[in-house]
Amino acid sequence: MSILSLSRWRPIHLLLGWGAYWAALVIAALGPAVPAILSATREGTHGEINANFGDSVLSLTVKELGKVTWTGSVHFFTAALWIGVPPLVLWLLWMRARSGAMRVAGREQRVESRG
Repeated sequence: MSILSLSRWRPIHLLLGWGAYWAALVIAALGPAVPAILSATREGTHGEINANFGDSVLSLTVKELGKVTWTGSVHFFTAALWIGVPPLVLWLLWMRARSGAMRVAGREQRVESRG
């Protein structure tokens, strides 16, 4: 069995998995905005970055010289689902794998103590 087997994971592995997921989520969500942000904030340009939360929508707008160069928005509930559900599913799978591994280990221990 390898470290990728959920039954061998420890809580630190679970936390690292969550952190990796959240980092990938931030990169996927904001990655396309990075070139526009860098362009709008470089020295000598007149750029504007606006983050807004209104009507349950998170939005980010990047402008350079008054022209919108990038815009993105997500409903708050959708963002909450993206942030919370996959780590919760990973935790449930981890708990299920650990309980199965503990049952197998318990059976092996009982067999060894009889023999």
